[in-house]
Amino acid sequence: MSNTTINADDEPHPEIVAIHARLDAGEERMARIERNLAANTAATARVETNTTDLIGLFETFKGGFKALEGLGKIAKPVGAIVGLGAALVSLWAAFKGVFGK
Repeated sequence: MSNTTINADDEPHPEIVAIHARLDAGEERMARIERNLAANTAATARVETNTTDLIGLFETFKGGFKALEGLGKIAKPVGAIVGLGAALVSLWAAFKGVFGK
Protein backbone atom coordinates (compact mmCIF):
# COMPACT_ATOMS: atom_id res chain seq x y z
CA MET A 1 0.00 0.00 0.00
CA SER A 2 1.32 3.47 -0.85
CA ASN A 3 1.40 6.58 1.32
CA THR A 4 -1.34 8.26 -0.75
CA THR A 5 -4.05 5.66 -0.26
CA ILE A 6 -6.64 5.43 2.45
CA ASN A 7 -5.70 2.99 5.18
CA ALA A 8 -7.83 0.15 6.36
CA ASP A 9 -9.80 2.35 8.81
CA ASP A 10 -10.97 4.67 5.98
CA GLU A 11 -8.75 7.39 7.43
CA PRO A 12 -6.29 9.31 5.22
CA HIS A 13 -2.67 8.52 5.70
CA PRO A 14 -0.95 10.74 8.32
CA GLU A 15 1.39 12.19 5.69
CA ILE A 16 -1.62 13.28 3.60
CA VAL A 17 -3.15 14.90 6.69
CA ALA A 18 0.14 16.71 7.38
CA ILE A 19 0.35 17.90 3.77
CA HIS A 20 -3.20 19.24 3.90
CA ALA A 21 -2.46 20.99 7.20
CA ARG A 22 0.62 22.67 5.68
CA LEU A 23 -1.39 23.68 2.59
CA ASP A 24 -4.14 25.15 4.79
CA ALA A 25 -1.56 27.06 6.83
CA GLY A 26 0.04 28.33 3.63
CA GLU A 27 -3.33 29.44 2.31
CA GLU A 28 -4.06 31.35 5.54
CA ARG A 29 -0.62 32.94 5.40
CA MET A 30 -1.12 34.02 1.77
CA ALA A 31 -4.53 35.54 2.62
CA ARG A 32 -2.92 37.47 5.50
CA ILE A 33 -0.14 38.71 3.21
CA GLU A 34 -2.70 39.84 0.62
CA ARG A 35 -4.69 41.75 3.29
CA ASN A 36 -1.51 43.43 4.55
CA LEU A 37 -0.51 44.30 1.00
CA ALA A 38 -3.91 45.90 0.35
CA ALA A 39 -3.61 47.96 3.54
CA ASN A 40 -0.07 48.99 2.62
CA THR A 41 -1.17 49.99 -0.88
CA ALA A 42 -3.96 52.15 0.55
CA ALA A 43 -1.53 53.83 2.96
CA THR A 44 0.90 54.49 0.11
CA ALA A 45 -1.89 56.09 -1.93
CA ARG A 46 -2.75 58.37 1.02
CA VAL A 47 0.90 59.39 1.41
CA GLU A 48 1.08 60.14 -2.31
CA THR A 49 -2.01 62.35 -2.09
CA ASN A 50 -0.67 64.20 0.96
CA THR A 51 2.72 64.64 -0.70
CA THR A 52 1.08 66.04 -3.83
CA ASP A 53 -0.80 68.57 -1.69
CA LEU A 54 2.43 69.59 0.08
CA ILE A 55 4.24 70.02 -3.22
CA GLY A 56 1.42 72.26 -4.43
CA LEU A 57 1.68 74.32 -1.24
CA PHE A 58 5.45 74.68 -1.65
CA GLU A 59 5.00 75.74 -5.27
CA THR A 60 2.57 78.42 -4.09
CA PHE A 61 5.08 79.63 -1.50
CA LYS A 62 7.78 79.63 -4.15
CA GLY A 63 5.65 81.92 -6.32
CA GLY A 64 4.98 84.19 -3.35
CA PHE A 65 8.67 84.46 -2.55
CA LYS A 66 9.41 85.33 -6.17
CA ALA A 67 6.83 88.13 -5.93
CA LEU A 68 8.40 89.39 -2.71
CA GLU A 69 11.84 89.21 -4.33
CA GLY A 70 10.54 91.32 -7.21
CA LEU A 71 9.12 93.86 -4.76
CA GLY A 72 12.47 93.95 -2.98
CA LYS A 73 14.28 94.62 -6.25
CA ILE A 74 11.86 97.46 -6.98
CA ALA A 75 11.97 98.84 -3.43
CA LYS A 76 15.73 99.36 -3.46
CA PRO A 77 15.82 101.92 -6.31
CA VAL A 78 12.51 103.47 -5.17
CA GLY A 79 14.01 103.90 -1.70
CA ALA A 80 17.04 105.61 -3.20
CA ILE A 81 14.82 107.95 -5.24
CA VAL A 82 12.68 108.77 -2.19
CA GLY A 83 15.85 109.37 -0.15
CA LEU A 84 17.21 111.68 -2.82
CA GLY A 85 13.88 113.54 -2.89
CA ALA A 86 13.90 113.90 0.90
CA ALA A 87 17.47 115.16 0.81
CA LEU A 88 16.55 117.71 -1.87
CA VAL A 89 13.51 118.89 0.12
CA SER A 90 15.66 119.20 3.24
CA LEU A 91 18.30 121.10 1.29
CA TRP A 92 15.65 123.41 -0.17
CA ALA A 93 14.15 123.98 3.28
CA ALA A 94 17.60 124.71 4.70
CA PHE A 95 18.40 127.21 1.96
CA LYS A 96 14.97 128.78 2.27
CA GLY A 97 15.43 129.13 6.03
CA VAL A 98 18.91 130.59 5.74
CA PHE A 99 18.45 132.73 2.67
CA GLY A 100 14.71 133.37 2.90
CA LYS A 101 14.97 135.76 5.82
